[in-house]
Amino acid sequence: MPHDDMTANDVLDLVREHLPAATKARMRSDGEISFVLYDAFAVRGLFDDYGEGNWGFGVLLGGNESVSSPLGRRLTIRGTREQVRVALEDIDYYVRLRLGSEYLAAYEDAYGASQS
Repeated sequence: MPHDDMTANDVLDLVREHLPAATKARMRSDGEISFVLYDAFAVRGLFDDYGEGNWGFGVLLGGNESVSSPLGRRLTIRGTREQVRVALEDIDYYVRLRLGSEYLAAYEDAYGASQS
């Protein structure tokens, strides 16, 4: 599997490009990023330097719990920009399902349709 050399800043750029509802996007270290989706779910991304190096993501659920394969969609071992983009889409899909249409409508009313 080919890999891209992606820094934390590169991944944050992808978050900003593909997830307009992401806020508080920040680099926590050279190998860790975090952001919040729809003012409701925190997401953490970590660089794992095993083998050729990959990024993995987890949706934080509270306490020390997170999910890295929501609805069977694996968010880990993402070594290319395209794989990261797909993981971000899967995160957005999962979070939108969890929030429901009423919350998302209120979010759009508050921030505008461009945020979702």
